[in-house]
Amino acid sequence: MDVRTLTGRIDRSTAAWGPSVLRATAAMLWLANVNWKVPPAFGRTGERCVALCRFVEAGAENPVVPGSAWFFEHVASPNLALFGWITLLTESVLVALLVSGRFVRIAAVVGMAMSFGIGLAVANAEHEWYWSYLLMIALHLAILVTAPTARVQSARATAVVVAVYGVVIAIAHAGAGVSGAGDWLLFDQANDFPGDWGRSTFPGSIALGIAFVVLAAIAWAVAPRPCPRRGRILGWVLIGVAAGLLISYRSDGLVIGLGSRAGSAAVLAALGLSLAVPPPGEREPAAEPTTPGAERSP
Repeated sequence: MDVRTLTGRIDRSTAAWGPSVLRATAAMLWLANVNWKVPPAFGRTGERCVALCRFVEAGAENPVVPGSAWFFEHVASPNLALFGWITLLTESVLVALLVSGRFVRIAAVVGMAMSFGIGLAVANAEHEWYWSYLLMIALHLAILVTAPTARVQSARATAVVVAVYGVVIAIAHAGAGVSGAGDWLLFDQANDFPGDWGRSTFPGSIALGIAFVVLAAIAWAVAPRPCPRRGRILGWVLIGVAAGLLISYRSDGLVIGLGSRAGSAAVLAALGLSLAVPPPGEREPAAEPTTPGAERSP
């Protein structure tokens, strides 16, 4: 194989899979971040200010552009609960859109806006690297630019992604019993990566992992034609359940327990969205208009 042939193959593979890799990277970024934004206090308890509360305070103490400190001090901080819910819901929606491959352009634009907003809060804070937030913006810009040539992701492909996610969760918690959420097997290191990243991205238990695999298998079964209505109904049911679970999110997890977190609801919503909103190539053709006087079958 000569260099030109090899280069051509690499270029074709990059063009085919590059957009999906970018989208998966952004999805994991938001998935790892959404779980520590815990309502209703969002980190403000008595004299303590941690998690999202600390990010807001950092924005008030370390201005990035004129007016940014004023916003965090006089708007975000006094209304931390509202600001926190907006942040939690937005990041959860980003996970759902990026994992499902639906409305990718919207996800890219919202992701850029969120990355810019986070940068306004902490880019000048101690121990922060401002390039992190510029790279986050660039990542979502790349997703936006490559969206027109990206592969269309089918509901079955999303089901495979969710099943793999469930398998990783189950394996990671293999030593904690069926419903236990501790005793990490894969991410038990006391460091930022892979320890903290893994615990933030794959929270749960063996039971939760199995639940994701089962739901993914059901989605796989109902996804193909010729019964798209069944898939859409299941999709909207999953989205509704995910929304209800997200609203129930507290410091001890979602209402279902099993070590679930906000990201668990977002991944469930992604599975539902892939069924409820088929990609363009799988949508039912519009019914042909009938003309007056046309024959009708008895």
